[in-house]
Amino acid sequence: MQLSRRDALKAAALFGTLSAGLGLAGCSSAPGGSSQSGAMTIWMWPSGFSKPCLTRAQKKFPNLKVSQNIIGGDFKQKLTTTFSAKTGLPPITGVKGEDMPFFRDKPDYFVDLNELGFDKLAGSFLDWKIKQAQAKDGRQIGFPMDIGPTVTFYRFDVFDKAGLPTAPDAVAERVHTWPDYFRLGEDLLKALPGHYLIRNAASVFQMSTAQQELAFVSEDNSFIGDQPHIRQCWDLCIDALNRGIVAKIQSNTPDIQAMVNEGTLPADFGASWHLDDLQGDAPDTSGKWHITQCPGGASNLGGSFLTIPAGTENAKEAFEVMSYLMDAEGQAIEYTEKGHFPSAHAALDMDALQGEVAFLGGQRAIEVFKPAAESVKEQYIAPTNDAVSAPFFTELGQVEASGKNADKAFDDAVAAAKKLAGQLGVNVK
Repeated sequence: MQLSRRDALKAAALFGTLSAGLGLAGCSSAPGGSSQSGAMTIWMWPSGFSKPCLTRAQKKFPNLKVSQNIIGGDFKQKLTTTFSAKTGLPPITGVKGEDMPFFRDKPDYFVDLNELGFDKLAGSFLDWKIKQAQAKDGRQIGFPMDIGPTVTFYRFDVFDKAGLPTAPDAVAERVHTWPDYFRLGEDLLKALPGHYLIRNAASVFQMSTAQQELAFVSEDNSFIGDQPHIRQCWDLCIDALNRGIVAKIQSNTPDIQAMVNEGTLPADFGASWHLDDLQGDAPDTSGKWHITQCPGGASNLGGSFLTIPAGTENAKEAFEVMSYLMDAEGQAIEYTEKGHFPSAHAALDMDALQGEVAFLGGQRAIEVFKPAAESVKEQYIAPTNDAVSAPFFTELGQVEASGKNADKAFDDAVAAAKKLAGQLGVNVK
C-alpha cells in the first residue's frame, strides 16, 4: 500500500550477506503448469525461490522434476483466469499475502492441506500466519512462507546530532506508544528544523490500523470502518499533523530518496523487507541505521503462501515438496538468499538469522525482528478490506495536502466507504 516497492524486491540478500546474481534452478518463463508425470512445477512471481532452495528440494526428490515457472504481470489475475478455465494449473502455486483474503473465500479452488497432514505440522509455524490462509469452515488452503514483521528504522547518527537516544533499547523506551513517538518527533524537529520522523499521515494510518485486532470489515461481512478502533487511528494521524512532525511527502518518490539520503527523514516504519528499500534508495547511508520496536506494537505487512490447486493428481507429492521447501531450513535459506523473513519457529533461531547486519551498524537485527514476529496480533482481513479502506487514505491525503477539516474528512471517508461496501456486498448499517 503506502510503504514500499515490495514487488520490485531485488535478489540481493536482505542483510547483505551474499551478493545478487544467483540464477534460479529449473526456472522457466513459460506461463503454464505441467501435467507431465514426475513434474513438480511451482508458479511464482519474479522474486520466486532461490537456486539453493530449489536445488535442495531436487536432491530430496530425485524422481521429480522440481521447477518454478515465473509469472510476470498481475499474478492474482493470472491465477483467477486459470482457475476459472479449470485447465493449465500447476501442482503448486504461490499466493501473495495481499491476495489471500480473496482466495480464502474460494476454498474450492484448492486442496485442503489438513487432509494431507498440515495439521500435524501447524505447530511449527506462527499461529497468526496459519490463520491468514484458513477458510471459514477450517480448511487450510495455504502453506506458510515468509512474513513481514514491522519495526522502526532510524538513523542513529542523526539522532545523536539531535541529542536523542541512539541505542535500540534506549530508543525503544521512548517509543512505546504513538504519542511517545510523536513527542520524540517534536524533540527532533526542535533540535534539527526540517527533520521529520514521519513521511506522511498515511504511513501512520496504515501501520496503526494493521496493529488492531479488527480492520474495516468484520468476519460476518459487516462494515466496521466507522467504529472507534478506526477513528482512534485516524485521530493519531491528525494529532501528528497538528504537531507539525509530518514531512508530507508521497511514498515511493524521488523526494523520499532525497530525504533519506540527506538524513532529513531519519526514521521510517517498515517490515523486514523494507531494509532492501533503504539499501537501494540510500546505499551511502550504510552503517548509520538501527532498528527498534514500532510505536504501538508490531504488525505484519506482506508475506506469502504455497497452495495446491484442486484436482491436482499428485497432491500428496506436491504437499511433500512444499513441506520440504518451507521447513525451517528451507525458510532460513530463503532468508539468506532472498531476504524472505521466516514464519517457521525453528528458523528464527538458526545461525543464518543471527548475524550482524552491516547496513544496520552491526546490529543483530533478529533481536528486534523475532519479538516483532511473535507478537503480531491476529487480524481478520476481508477480501473487500482494501477497497473499503481506500476512501480513508484519500480523505487523509486531503487533510494533509489542503487542510481539509479532519472531522468532515472522516465523515466523508465513512460515507464513501459505506457506499463502496454496499456495492461490494458488505453489510452496512
